[in-house]
Amino acid sequence: MLSLPFRFSAGFGLVALLLTGKSWAQALPLPVAPADSISVTVRPLHPYRPTLRQLALPAALLGVAVLSTEGVDALETDEAVQEEVREHFPRFQTSLDDQLRHVPAVATLGLSLVGVKGVHSTANQGVIFFLAYTINNTLTSNLKNLAQVERPYGNQDYSSFPSQHTSAAFAAATFMHREYGGRSVWYSVGGYSVATATAAIRVLGNKHWLSDVLAGAGVGILSTELAYWAYPLVHRVLLRGLNDRAMVTPYYSNGAVGAAVGIVLP
Repeated sequence: MLSLPFRFSAGFGLVALLLTGKSWAQALPLPVAPADSISVTVRPLHPYRPTLRQLALPAALLGVAVLSTEGVDALETDEAVQEEVREHFPRFQTSLDDQLRHVPAVATLGLSLVGVKGVHSTANQGVIFFLAYTINNTLTSNLKNLAQVERPYGNQDYSSFPSQHTSAAFAAATFMHREYGGRSVWYSVGGYSVATATAAIRVLGNKHWLSDVLAGAGVGILSTELAYWAYPLVHRVLLRGLNDRAMVTPYYSNGAVGAAVGIVLP
């Protein structure tokens, strides 16, 4: 069996799908006996093409963010917002955003595991999740290196633009929206509310400028839209003939609870 595990860590930690050697992906053992396995049938794919209207929002967010940065400063909002934050929230501190950014993705995969049908099967969702986060991490990291914007607290930390936490949160929220927004608008509202809260915490904690989180939101949404567009090709290349050879097993270890996606090789 080829095991492709992902983990839900305590406190809604990162769900990591082992398809790459990226730092956020972790190789986890498959400790549960096959008797506890749940067969997953990979349903037919739903071709997806993002429309200009759907791409307009991330493009607008990125455009406003660039105009607001200190280097351009056309809108002059970053310093104004941060002055208000320092005045009204001088001691704001929390690490909730570290876990909050992954909640929509954890919830999406969790819903699928307990039998709530989304647009795609659990196995397909797992690979789409991996694609979205890989695209997101790549875009965000490269933009940080290119922009070299110093954080509000200074300290010669030039990794402010865009916000990694915010981009991850909005990528996860868009993932939930695409899978379950058609069932109920409240899934979309919940996912994007969590993502917006993550962005607000980053600004209130004086860790990011307003332009950073706006850009992060744009990058996150765009990353997931691109993942859904690219996935049919990835599916044909990597997962042809998967069908009933995929299964999901519970995962328990050191206080962590989650699941592992397995593929039985011929």
